[in-house]
Parts: sequence; structure tokens; C-alpha cells
Amino acid sequence: MKSTHQFDVLVVYNQNIATSASLNTNAAVPFSRLKGMNQYNRAYSFFLESCNKNKISAAFTTTSDIMENGICKSYWEFSNNKWSKTIGNCYAKLVFDKFSPYGLFSRDAKSLFKRHTGVSPFNDSILHKLFDDKFKTYEKLTQFTIPTAEIVDSSLPAVFSALDKLEELIKIHPNSNDFKKSLIIKDRLGAGGRNIFKVDSNHAKKIFSILNKHKNKSFLLQPFIEFDKGYSYKKSSTATDIRIIYSQGKIVQAYVRTAKKNDFRCNEHQGGTVKYLTEKDIPELVIRTGDKIVKKLDRKNALYTLDFIVSNNGNAYLLEGNINPGIYWGEGQKEDEAMTKQLTGIIVKECRRKIDRGKYKLDNLILSPNFNAAPIYPATP
Repeated sequence: MKSTHQFDVLVVYNQNIATSASLNTNAAVPFSRLKGMNQYNRAYSFFLESCNKNKISAAFTTTSDIMENGICKSYWEFSNNKWSKTIGNCYAKLVFDKFSPYGLFSRDAKSLFKRHTGVSPFNDSILHKLFDDKFKTYEKLTQFTIPTAEIVDSSLPAVFSALDKLEELIKIHPNSNDFKKSLIIKDRLGAGGRNIFKVDSNHAKKIFSILNKHKNKSFLLQPFIEFDKGYSYKKSSTATDIRIIYSQGKIVQAYVRTAKKNDFRCNEHQGGTVKYLTEKDIPELVIRTGDKIVKKLDRKNALYTLDFIVSNNGNAYLLEGNINPGIYWGEGQKEDEAMTKQLTGIIVKECRRKIDRGKYKLDNLILSPNFNAAPIYPATP
């Protein structure tokens, strides 16, 4: 029987993005340089290095490596400024899960997180279920979100039913003047701004067409909100959302994402740009709304993000939550790199808290070079 190397933490990444160490290739790093993903190699080498500097043994693996009993069949390590790979079994009680247990990889996740394996996810499982499904997010946090109707299937009757339901929700909403005639149709389980469409006219016909081009996906329907002037970062007149990162129930980072010209999607993957905020930059209304959501969620030990927009009429809306903030910075983006490293430090601290290594003090965290302590923003009373 093969011996199993036990780590304190395993990063388990989506197999469609990262390369397994067990593949018979010449890959020298887990993320393909040919696909322009070398920044991920830098980010995760920093993560592993920071863990190791704090006497947290850590390695990187993929969903394709998951076997029975919480064991993975190969892994990557980073030390002495170099990646190395091992074909051999590994195990950790704490998994930094960079995949969705409730989506594509549910079978892998169930195998990894079965009760008898003793493996626990870093990410809060309750919030994972809630935030991975945008309709569940809407049902739980209706008072803070945009009116949302579920499209139950790709048939024309289902489209008309969703349109009727959305019309009802808009009529009873206290800020109905925020909602325009244009509609947004978005992937219920999507991420990164992918599969989000704006429909300006002939709603039923165009929505039906979209559904039939994406029959393997589930969609939601929302009214479009103009938000290019609701919150203006440094006098920018373009669509801007505000992402706030919470840890232990408090704000630890915040930044704005600004859409490219003539687009409403602020995601980096859709061409959006990122600028970090200080506490005073965050609109008071957004902070208050976030505090109410944090209180309602009541997940004090979770790390997660909430994304907000401010309508041109001055009303704040939760766009979505995210239990899996990315560890990544853009090429040559020094501020983004510094702040991502700060976020990594917060994650490493949470790893150590979860591992419960009592002999190490949480305030003695050691980070890789060029690390600065992340600002902690107090919640509004």
C-alpha cells in the first residue's frame, strides 16, 4: 500500500484550469504559461510560500487527483523559488477549495468532504451553497437584491411566466423607478461575468433565443438598472461596482471594478479595471447595507465577498456574494499585487486558525517578502 504524505493544507483547484502533477507532460508549473496564466503560478507560489513560512505545510493539487477517503494521487509543492511535482498520495484535513462543490465537481467534492474522510473545506459550506446559486442568494437576501425571476426551462411558456413574475416583483418594489425596460438574463450558476445578456426589446423572443443557444444552463431574469453615475470613482462616468471582502464579520478589503466603455459588466474577465478603496471611499449606504447582510448571514468565521452597485437614483443593491475570492493579480499591476498579497495573508491566518495550531500566535504571522498588513475596516454600529 502506498504511503500518504500528510499536509496541513491542500489547495484543490479546478482540473479544467490547473494541470495535475500526475499528467505525463513536460509541465513545470501547475498553470499553463502558454494560456497566459503565469500570474496564477506567481500567486499560488506566494500562497504556498507564506504557509510554509508559518510552519503550515501546504501543497497544490487538482480535482482530477481526488481519490477515495479524501486522498489525492499527486501534488505540486513550491520551495526554493521552484515548483516541484510528486506522483504519490497526499492528504490534508483542511482543503482550500478552488472549485465549486455544488456545481460541476459535486461528485469530486462529495468524495473529498465525506464525513468519514475527516477533510474540511476552508470555505464556508453553507455560504458556498447560497452564493453559488444566484437564485438562492435572491431568496435569502431578497430585501437587498434586484428583483429576480427564475426561468424554469427553455420553453416559451417558461419565458412568459418569468416575465410576468418579474413584472409583479417590480410593481411592489419600493424603488421601482430604478428599473428600466431593458432586462438582464444571467446564468444562475455562472461566474466571471460570463453568460450575462442585456435584452432591450422584443424580450420574449430574444430571451427564448438565448435559452435555446445555452440549453445546458439555467438562467435568471432581472430588470436592468442604470448605475454609471450612482457611484462615481474619481469622476468616472461608467458602470462601477463595489466589492467588499469580509473576514470574521468585518471588512478587510474593498475595491471598485469599473466596466470598459459601453459595457455594464464590471468583471475583470470582461475587461473591467480594479482600484482599491480606503474606508472613507466606501459609500456609507453600502457599508450599512453590507452590515445588515453580514448580520443576516450570521457566518462569523467565514471569508467572503459581497458585490454592490449604487443606482443612478442613489439606491444600493447586492449583485451577488462570492465565497471564493480569487488569488490573482494582473501583469504589472503593482497595487493589485500588493493587495492580493494582503488578502493571501488573511487567508493564511484563517488557515492557521482553522488548523488550530495553538502554539503559534495569530498576530505573529510571517509573510513572504514585500507583504504589508491589510487594513481592517470597522463595521458601522
